[in-house]
Amino acid sequence: MPPENPTDKNARHDGWGTLRRFLPYLWPEHDWRLRARIVGALVLILLSTGTQFALPYFLKWAIDAMSVTGNRVITFAMLFVLAYSAARLGGVVFDNLRNIVFERVGQQATAQLAENVFARLHRLSMRFHLARRTGEVTKVIERGTKSIDTMLYFMLFNIAPTIILLVGVAVIFYLNFGWPLVIATALAVVAYSWVTRAITEWRTALREQMNRLDGQALSRASIRC
Repeated sequence: MPPENPTDKNARHDGWGTLRRFLPYLWPEHDWRLRARIVGALVLILLSTGTQFALPYFLKWAIDAMSVTGNRVITFAMLFVLAYSAARLGGVVFDNLRNIVFERVGQQATAQLAENVFARLHRLSMRFHLARRTGEVTKVIERGTKSIDTMLYFMLFNIAPTIILLVGVAVIFYLNFGWPLVIATALAVVAYSWVTRAITEWRTALREQMNRLDGQALSRASIRC
C-alpha cells in the first residue's frame, strides 16, 4: 500500500522520464487516424522549416538584383520580393494548418490520460484516500491532464523543428563559411542550452512550491466547505 504521505517535498521529477511516459500518447496504438494526423503535422513542420530556410535566400537574391540596373533586373528583383512574401505567408499558413491537424491528437491524449489517472486512482488503497483531501487530489489531476497537451506540442513543435533548424544551419554555414563558424555556433548553442536549463530548474523549483501550496490551500478549502 502507498505510504501515508507519499509526496516528498524535496523530491525532483525526472524530466526525461516524464517525456518517455508521454511518448505513447504521441503515437497512439490501434488508431491509424490519429497517426495519420501526426504524420501530416510532421509534413507541415518540414514545409514550414523549408520556407524558413528559403526566406534568407529570397531576400539575398532580391537585394543582389536591386544592385544592378536594367528593366529585366528590376523584374527579377520584384519576383524575388514576391517569393519572399509568399514564403512568409506560407510559413504562417503551414504553422496554423499544423495546429489544426494536431489538435485532435492533443485532445485525445488529454482524455486518455484523464481516464488512465482516474482508473489508477480507483485502484489505490483506502489508506491513500484517507490521507488525501479531495480538493488537493482533483487539482493535481486537473493540472496533470492539462499539461500533456502542452507537453505534446512542445515535443513535436518545438524540439523537432529546432533540431532540424540547427542541422540545416550547420550545413549552410559549413558550405558557405567553413568549420570555424559551425564550431562557434555550436558552442553558442551549448552555452545557451546550459543557461536555459539552469534558469528552468530554478523556475521549476519555484513552480513546484507554488503548486504544493496551491494544493494545500484547496484541500483545506474543500474541508471547510
